[in-house]
Amino acid sequence: MGAIQGRKIDGNLSIYLDLLRLGAAIVVFLSHAHVFLLPSIKIGPLGWGREAVAVFFVLSGFVISYVGQVSEKEWRAYLVARVARIMPVALLAIAVIFVADSIGMHANAFYYDFINTGFFTPVSAEAALAYVTFTNQLWFAHAVFGSGEPYWSLGFEVQYYLFFGLFAFSPRRAKVPLLFLWAAAAGPKILMYMPLWLMGWLTMKCVIERPPFRRTISIAMIIASLLLFFSLKLFADRAATNMYETWSLTQEAINFVYFNLIGVAVVLHLIGTASLLSQAPALFTKTGPAIKWLAGGSFTLYLVHQPLILMFASFLHPVEEHIAMAVALLIVCFILCFLLAEVAERRKKFFASLIVSLLPVPSQTGQKTPANIASGTVFEDDAAPATSQLIRVFAEMQNALDGEEKVAGSQDAPHRDRVSRA
Repeated sequence: MGAIQGRKIDGNLSIYLDLLRLGAAIVVFLSHAHVFLLPSIKIGPLGWGREAVAVFFVLSGFVISYVGQVSEKEWRAYLVARVARIMPVALLAIAVIFVADSIGMHANAFYYDFINTGFFTPVSAEAALAYVTFTNQLWFAHAVFGSGEPYWSLGFEVQYYLFFGLFAFSPRRAKVPLLFLWAAAAGPKILMYMPLWLMGWLTMKCVIERPPFRRTISIAMIIASLLLFFSLKLFADRAATNMYETWSLTQEAINFVYFNLIGVAVVLHLIGTASLLSQAPALFTKTGPAIKWLAGGSFTLYLVHQPLILMFASFLHPVEEHIAMAVALLIVCFILCFLLAEVAERRKKFFASLIVSLLPVPSQTGQKTPANIASGTVFEDDAAPATSQLIRVFAEMQNALDGEEKVAGSQDAPHRDRVSRA
């Protein structure tokens, strides 16, 4: 895919995207905290977890398509960047689920029997394998490993990464057959919510490749997005269930309309906000670094918070009798999630370099030798040509990771010189 020449995400929008993904992760966190630790607290946004996942999908389509067109010019760079981003955090989440569930069940096994099975399923090798391979949501499957219910969205997300990779990097003649094979393997549930991811892609193209709207139109789009969102929450919220649930064809049709309209609201909001921010001075000079740092742990927060919340809830059950301690443990849980982010999520460049350094490099003798990409050396001198190519791929991958960080938190990117349009 060709790179977008001379067009970058400006600093204001970059930090705002960070703020959105952080806010969505916190909404999911608080939604589950409300259910298990603070059920007596009634606040509207605490029940918006399902909609927050729809926001994630739109943002993912925006960011991945952006770095795919700006930074990632080679399929190996795209693959390594995705694996380095997803796999370490996924494996960390599986480990946290196992440990937290083991501690919680040892402390209060009755509590885990008391929990609705939608939030806890005893760990199994089959579910662990589905999590590691991200096949937990293919067709009508809904594999759950312990208390790791939020992991379900990765079964969708990784499939959309695969779709984009096939679309962007497969040979032209093989593209359509490969995409059909992918769709047949993914199944109808994943395809139903793919429009959310594609909306993010189209939003990126609108924001990056077209001039901004006038201020009045931008504000109107933001107002329209809020009216649409709150109208859906007011009139259709109870009719919709979770995206992964497949109770009946009628229910699936309702869910399809509901969540994709949520996606439309997000698109309107992003385009309107991007137009306003592109014409504004730098707004996040002081707060930008803090927002960027917090957003840099939002993926870990999303994946590991629920097993930790359930573990703490098992200590206090019934939690209604220990409100102050529940609040304290909730704060501890939030902090612990960000400490865990230091182990994997904030180390994606390290994991990417590790993956590439382990790739075999064909030498002129036909043998394969490992390359130390970080130092640019190999174990055999005659492997230099192949090593140079691999180093180039690694450099592209590093640019891609840098691109992700900039689209999700750079305050230094210049504003685009664009003409406002009606």
